[in-house]
Amino acid sequence: MTIAISGNNARFPAILDYLRSRFRHYLFVAQQANKRRSIYRATVHELNSLTNRNLADLGISRSHIRRLALEAAQLKVAK
Repeated sequence: MTIAISGNNARFPAILDYLRSRFRHYLFVAQQANKRRSIYRATVHELNSLTNRNLADLGISRSHIRRLALEAAQLKVAK
């Protein structure tokens, strides 16, 4: 039995290339999110381990720790 190559079969390699590129993109995005999450968690842990006195010396309020960690994660991954 022979299979005729139709227009749909001819586009198959292009579709595969497109799907591969989308997968690579989603993988890259997931890796970047993992890096940001790791930096965020490490920063929050490190700042939470400081005493109130040490935080005051740095000019950081305990209520600002999450925001500072989020900013740190965004900046470090963007570079």
